[in-house]
Amino acid sequence: MKQFRRFFLIGFYLLTAFLVLSACSSKQAASSSQRVKITFWHGMTGVHKTALNQMIRDFNHSQTKYKVVGSSQGNFMTLQQKINAAAKSKTLPTLAQTSYTNVPNYVHGGFVTSFDPYISKTDLHDIYPVFLQSSKYQGKTYAMPFSKSVRILFYNKDLLKKYGLKVPQTWADIQQDGLKLKSKGIKAIAFDQSFNAALNDLASSAGTPTYLTKTKS
Repeated sequence: MKQFRRFFLIGFYLLTAFLVLSACSSKQAASSSQRVKITFWHGMTGVHKTALNQMIRDFNHSQTKYKVVGSSQGNFMTLQQKINAAAKSKTLPTLAQTSYTNVPNYVHGGFVTSFDPYISKTDLHDIYPVFLQSSKYQGKTYAMPFSKSVRILFYNKDLLKKYGLKVPQTWADIQQDGLKLKSKGIKAIAFDQSFNAALNDLASSAGTPTYLTKTKS
């Protein structure tokens, strides 16, 4: 708690990754007498991997039409590298775990398939609307919420009172308060990870749409 008292505002992730389940272009063929095999690459480790494997086993035991084969690809960064490599060699899995911010690149690369032909509004009625919206790109659903993160903002009431400040309602409020407190040696906001980890969400909340950048190889 001592560290919390040092800051006027502290923002952090409730979860450490913003992930989605994406449909990739590779499809597994099966005869009518066989279960349809669904290969699923993920980047879960530790207790999260154990929990996911149990969910896969439960699903496979609940019916006889489909069989999900989960495959951990190491950490999350390694997983993304393997997805890109598999796209080039045309050996993509049926499903893969990724961040929604990767979806535009996958769409333009031509190796991700829209979920729209396979889902209806009834299928999605119990999913939080903003999570569904973040899974869309150019009006199509290319991803499904899988392990979503939310932001929680803590503020220090004692510091607000001491310096005569109100609880901020907008990012502009935080910016203005930060400038007032800077001369007093107080940091207005801090993130549990790097600023880059929060940049996408900050840009989105400011009304900036998702965009692509091209780099030379």
